[in-house]
Amino acid sequence: MFDGWSYAQIFRVIGQSLEERGVSDFSLAWQDNEFVVRGKRILPLEQRWVDKLLGHKAVQTERSIEIHYPYKSVVWLQIRGETLRRNPNLVPDYSRLSQTLRTVGGYIESRGMTFLSLRRSGGSLFLEFQERSGNPRVEEHGLGSFEQYFLRTNLRQRKEREARPS
Repeated sequence: MFDGWSYAQIFRVIGQSLEERGVSDFSLAWQDNEFVVRGKRILPLEQRWVDKLLGHKAVQTERSIEIHYPYKSVVWLQIRGETLRRNPNLVPDYSRLSQTLRTVGGYIESRGMTFLSLRRSGGSLFLEFQERSGNPRVEEHGLGSFEQYFLRTNLRQRKEREARPS
């Protein structure tokens, strides 16, 4: 993984990128010194003028995507994301993909195992780790199962910020 970076930081950045692209179901893996996302992007409804004239309905389409996130891209996206964040004292919206992935990254770090992959399908997350013994381990979680973890983590971080001298 990238030296000096936490999974929470990296996954939030990747989540912001995926939000902008309209990606919700995907797989994320660490491959060849970069993070790789494969999934489907739902394109916005578009209707040509001739279809409107003829009364045809707009059709929503899906496109397969593959996005590579090497170190330089993550740094650039992090800098860009910092400019969009407003007030660090506001509670982030857990339902946003970036915050969900940030929370999952924190959970992965707390487990102390090596991250292999993450897959989001519908309302489920599948996490694959490598245990200290070298054996792979897969966990399935509902998206809502991380919400309590998110709230505890966010509350602890807020208290730490408030306790720091100005």
